[in-house]
Amino acid sequence: MIANMEQSPAFSGMLELFSFVWTEAYMFGIAALVYIAFSGGLSSLCFKGVKNDSNKTKSIPVPRQENRSSGNVGACQAIAKLLRQGDVDDALEQLAALHATNGDIPVVLASRLLAVLARTQRSADLSAKISPILEKCGGQALELSVVDALKRGDVSLCRQLREVSDALAIPKTPGSFELFAKTHSPDAQRLRALVDDMHTANVEFKKSLVEAVLVACATTKDSELAAELVARVEVPRADRDLCSALVKVYVSCEQWDMACCIYEEVMLPAQLKVDNALAESLLKAAEEAGRSDLISGLSASLVGDANKQAKLIREHGKNGNLKGAMSIFNQMEQSKVPLNSLVYNSILEACAQCGDTRSALAFFEQAKVAGHADVVSYNTVMKSHLADGKMDVAHQLLKEMTDNGMPASLVTYHGLLKAKVQSGDSRAAWRLVDEMVNVKLAPNAVTCSILLKTCTNNNSTDLARVMDLINSMDASVDEVLFASVAEACIRTGRLDLLSKWARQHKRSGGFQNLSAPTYGSMIKAYGQARDVDQVWVLWEEMISRQVQPTSITLGCMVEALVMNRCTDQAWDLVQKLWNDESHKALLNTVIYSTILKGFAMSKQPDRLQSLYEEMQARGIQCNTITYNTMLNAFAQCGAMHRVPQLLEDMKASTPPVEPDIITYSTMVKGFCAAGDLDKGLQLLQAMEQDGKFAPDEVMYNSLLDGCAKQHRLDDALKLLSNMRTSGVAPSNYTLSIMVKLLGRARRLKQAFSTVKELCEEYGFRANIQVYTCLIQACFHNRHHAKALALLDQIIQERVVPDQKTYVSLVRGCLQAGVVDKAAEVVRAAHHAPGHNMLEAEGPPPGVDTRTLQEVMTKLGANSDAARRLTADLKSGQNRESDHGRSRGASRVTGISGGGSPPWRSRNDSGSPSSESRH
Repeated sequence: MIANMEQSPAFSGMLELFSFVWTEAYMFGIAALVYIAFSGGLSSLCFKGVKNDSNKTKSIPVPRQENRSSGNVGACQAIAKLLRQGDVDDALEQLAALHATNGDIPVVLASRLLAVLARTQRSADLSAKISPILEKCGGQALELSVVDALKRGDVSLCRQLREVSDALAIPKTPGSFELFAKTHSPDAQRLRALVDDMHTANVEFKKSLVEAVLVACATTKDSELAAELVARVEVPRADRDLCSALVKVYVSCEQWDMACCIYEEVMLPAQLKVDNALAESLLKAAEEAGRSDLISGLSASLVGDANKQAKLIREHGKNGNLKGAMSIFNQMEQSKVPLNSLVYNSILEACAQCGDTRSALAFFEQAKVAGHADVVSYNTVMKSHLADGKMDVAHQLLKEMTDNGMPASLVTYHGLLKAKVQSGDSRAAWRLVDEMVNVKLAPNAVTCSILLKTCTNNNSTDLARVMDLINSMDASVDEVLFASVAEACIRTGRLDLLSKWARQHKRSGGFQNLSAPTYGSMIKAYGQARDVDQVWVLWEEMISRQVQPTSITLGCMVEALVMNRCTDQAWDLVQKLWNDESHKALLNTVIYSTILKGFAMSKQPDRLQSLYEEMQARGIQCNTITYNTMLNAFAQCGAMHRVPQLLEDMKASTPPVEPDIITYSTMVKGFCAAGDLDKGLQLLQAMEQDGKFAPDEVMYNSLLDGCAKQHRLDDALKLLSNMRTSGVAPSNYTLSIMVKLLGRARRLKQAFSTVKELCEEYGFRANIQVYTCLIQACFHNRHHAKALALLDQIIQERVVPDQKTYVSLVRGCLQAGVVDKAAEVVRAAHHAPGHNMLEAEGPPPGVDTRTLQEVMTKLGANSDAARRLTADLKSGQNRESDHGRSRGASRVTGISGGGSPPWRSRNDSGSPSSESRH
């Protein structure tokens, strides 16, 4: 025992203290001053203890070592000052001198040296100088450093101290190992290495040390290490604290059988007491392992503590284990434990959370018979009914509460109110609010937040009522409610109301502590409303109130400026923030990419390039979206000569940025737009050979469009064949391009057959754009009669022709020299009399003024034909006006022509005709 005392830090400190008192008593006052100067008071030299995870206090004696002369005292003061200033090199020189003259270094001073080394991470390069100094007191100083770090809650420093001790080969005391076990618990690898060091150092595994390691194993979920430790150390196995710690390890690892085994084979034979916390862990293990034989005994250990039982029931409900919750409740009943409202409410809540309304109702009836049903019970059962959509039953419960003299709470009404709002019944929700007021329950912020959800794009009338309700509240408006109001105003498009309300409350002193996310939401809303001035007002207000913006807030600000064509302002803001160290960290790839997008939309490739170079210089990482944005801008601006360098930058970035299908599609589109179709086709071929990405419809259409611009029909037909072979479905846009190409190549029959084949094969209908291209192809091939017949086919297929369709027909007829047919088409386009063509239902699309003037010129400005056309068009306008009124009357009286086709035919007199003639 005496030998052990001599090795302890406390005993060595006491010897030095007694030596000092008897030999140099006259230096007591000076020593006290030194003591206070670099230890911070009496508490530093005699730190009473550190609480571990079991809420026990371990007494850790700290050595007391004084200097033996006034010269040493002065040196220690100087060294302490250097260490406080972080001047490690000068401090080491003076420590080496003190060590050479005195031989001993004060433990407190050595502990401070270790702490400074840990913070500065300089132990490796200074190990040769430090090791001789800490040769005698290193272990004691290390323990004291860790104790001091834990006292300040600096766990990170504790871990750094361990690294320093390893680098300097400082021997660790049992106390150091125990403290390191507590601070290394989240790191399984470090914890295992620490236990290996314990075995290497032949440290004595006392109970407190083993318990600390087991607690750490529970955190790291390392049951193997826990089992190895218990098997190798000589500690009493039948120890309640150690068994409890080991059970927690197995429970954390979900090794339920092992936890039950510890209880059954160790704790029960030794008759170890099981407290409530351990009983809860063991109950969970027994239930998961299916050990029903252990559940009754463990539940009995909780009997007598209804609050603990109720808590355990609620926990089972949260975890979806209704069977376990019911088992505890039934055990309480069998054990004749007095049941109270808390227990009944816990089992009701468990049933509600597990969706078992039938069981909840059974327990509810039982609680009512026992007289333990309270407001919470009714609220819980009402919540179950509302979850099942049984609104009427929930209202009956509310009436039952009132009849029983049990006043409903705000929670009761809020549950019903949420259900009304979710069902979209705004009127019922407001009737419920009136009922709340009648029973003297004042609506609060929660009430208003629920009601604000009724304010949508289709229902903005309730917003003013909610605002009046908010203004009538006694309580002040908090940020949560303000955010709800802002969202409702954004949804309903009533930003004017939001601005007015915000100004009103600012004048009254409200909204002093809005957060950055709230400002971000408002900035985004005003950006969508195109109110750039208000966007800047909000940003400047946020900065003036010293609200630190987040990257998301800044992203909202930049996006609001870019979408309103204020990209230069966004860039200026980013430059300002970059030069501000407090805001520099907010800038990221997304924000820069948004500005890039703005310069791309405004077609400013030079500004785009400058911003990209700035990103490279500042180390802002570019991603695939960034590069695709730039590629798209270069494609739109015809700056494809910059693409090769951009691709090289993608490959050279760290990590390399891989192109995606959008990258390839963008480049193909750019090459085709620049007239370099061959490069686009080469890129397609490279993609197909690489096999990473399959060409999509967008890429094929870009290439087909390029073929159409260069009249390369053969390449287009080959692309269409590849498209169909690879399973990419063509669209109406694809058909339009092919019809244009085939029409120009004098392959009218193939154009018609291509449209028919693709529509039948892929199950879609040709739209009016495709038919307009077919009409133009007919005229290009000098088949004006076929073009006019195609118009009838379009209308019969219920495809509505537009103005461009009629203009193409009119100009085609004029070019073909059939001016009379051109005039008929004009009449049909305006639904005027004097033609024999089919007319589609709906308002007449007409033709533009320029086209009409061309027809009049061809007819002869003062000719009878021109005058008749003018008169027919005026008559058509009057007839359409009357026809519109008659359609309105038909809708009112319920008259409809249900069996009539969606077109009409007119003869020269304006009366219906049986057939169409050209």
